[in-house]
Amino acid sequence: MEVNAQTKWNGDYDVIVLGFGGAGGTAARFAADNGAKVLLVDVAPYGHEGGNTRYSAQHVAMGHDQEKIKTYFKQLTAPFAIDAKTMEAYLDGFVEIPEYFKKYFGIEPYIWSRDYQEGDHVARKKQLCEYPEYEGADTFDFAMVHNRDFDAELWKVIRKEVVVRAENIDIWLNSRAEHLLTDAQTGEIRGAMITRNHKQYYMHAKRGVVLATGGFENNPQMQQDYLHITKLTPLGTLYNKGDGISMASEVGAKMWHMGNYESLGIVPSYVIAETENERGRQISGWENVKSGSIFAVADDGSRFMREDAKFRHGHIYQHGDYLLPHAYDNAWLVFDQKQCDKFVQEQQQGKLKYQKFFDKLVKAASLSDLADKLNVPATNLIQTVQRFNEFAKNGCDLEFERAPATLELFSTDGAVYAIKLAPAVLNTQGGPQHDEYARVLNEQGEPIKRLYTAGELGGMCANHYQGGGNLAECLIFGKIAGEAVAKLTPAAEEVDLVNQVPSINDLVDGNRAERIKLEANQYLGSSEAGIGGRILVRVTYEDKKIKKVEVLENHETEGIGAVALEQLPREMVKQNSTEVDAVSGASMTTKALEEAVKAAIKQANK
Repeated sequence: MEVNAQTKWNGDYDVIVLGFGGAGGTAARFAADNGAKVLLVDVAPYGHEGGNTRYSAQHVAMGHDQEKIKTYFKQLTAPFAIDAKTMEAYLDGFVEIPEYFKKYFGIEPYIWSRDYQEGDHVARKKQLCEYPEYEGADTFDFAMVHNRDFDAELWKVIRKEVVVRAENIDIWLNSRAEHLLTDAQTGEIRGAMITRNHKQYYMHAKRGVVLATGGFENNPQMQQDYLHITKLTPLGTLYNKGDGISMASEVGAKMWHMGNYESLGIVPSYVIAETENERGRQISGWENVKSGSIFAVADDGSRFMREDAKFRHGHIYQHGDYLLPHAYDNAWLVFDQKQCDKFVQEQQQGKLKYQKFFDKLVKAASLSDLADKLNVPATNLIQTVQRFNEFAKNGCDLEFERAPATLELFSTDGAVYAIKLAPAVLNTQGGPQHDEYARVLNEQGEPIKRLYTAGELGGMCANHYQGGGNLAECLIFGKIAGEAVAKLTPAAEEVDLVNQVPSINDLVDGNRAERIKLEANQYLGSSEAGIGGRILVRVTYEDKKIKKVEVLENHETEGIGAVALEQLPREMVKQNSTEVDAVSGASMTTKALEEAVKAAIKQANK
């Protein structure tokens, strides 16, 4: 959208950062450190900000040898081309990651290869890199905040660095940036049009704008247009809807890596299907979904993958390369009664890794009946079972080479079952191309003045993805973008401010607890150990007994942490103890709730 001298503005900042994940938070922090007054905007509501950084494993990719890591990444990118200077800026940052943690986070990083000891939480791997066969792979490593993963700790550190700079960073949550605003005469970026509380605000940026809105994992239309896929189930944030791509397109940005995305799953690239606007569950190590009398079928009722394949961010070996399995709309796990009994046993032992598993089962008396319910050809499904049983008898899977030990005869004597699968997406890589200075480029390969980008929006991965690479570029290009935009000379123009918006910080305001009413024998307690940040509880505690535990605030993972926060308070009251058994898959949430309740009881005992 074009603006001119007559435009009425609602706010004036040095820098506007669109997107509050790892990249946006980093860019805002470094812009503020370089003297800029920053407006940081995110479409997610309070407690759900963080983008995919929040949901990631918290492993930051790094390298010990500069030349070796460049050799390794050149092979990951091949046969595709990528600008050499931009790649060099990215990989130069890899060898600086440990110093980055110390200098900018005040943390001595946990270096996976150096610091691992028996008994540590993180799993020991023989190879840290995903493509150990590539030259230079031996220099690859991970840096972490501590020796735990999947606990959002890196995200919490980034968020903290933003919060402590609240004097220089205003934060708008639940606010959607819809358009970049360009000067009608020069074409320079002048700010952004942001919708908040159903009102449109024209926000001016004296120095420039940083796009850090992530990818298009939650935009089915873009998935169809760019990936030729009907719909993918997101494993990370639900708020990446391609807004940055739409805004960058409007101002003539050149796009790159649009057909590239990553995945994970209970079997390669697939998760159990969820309802609309619900995150998929990434469950690693669930042997019963890929071993036994169980297999995956697609639209025609036949198998389409090796269910037990070791995958590299969803990519499995196919004819000399690692590729994502095709994304079928009608895919199912099919199994017999004895396999179902294994899942029942898991449930009885409290080890079932997906709480809604039995709610989603499709049951039939025969394969023909099951085929009708799954909308697949009955003849094909019956033949698939016959072939599968031949492979099990002979100890050799002639279709996909599944490990012989994982093959068990499929029985049709009793009931047969299925549960729907959905192709999953961890994140997309496509978006506006940028140079080594994080400047967004136009179709002619020239920088669009005062527009920068960082993170997964136009990420660096052109072909094979290396885990931790996106987090690394959030830190590396977030810093480059934040510093560069803050150092620009402010645009020489008069700004006509009308109905100026006062300073707002939704993150700081949302953290305040003084608004909560307390009755006699009620106490507040909180913990930051949850996967989504703070858990706030109100505990009724009298005569050394826990009478009631109310969870007033939480931002835990839907369907996992939410289940724990519903069940555990009742158990704490029943047992009069904070030491209760963790809900399967929600150990971090359990720990955080225990800490919060203990903190409240400590208030009572003062």
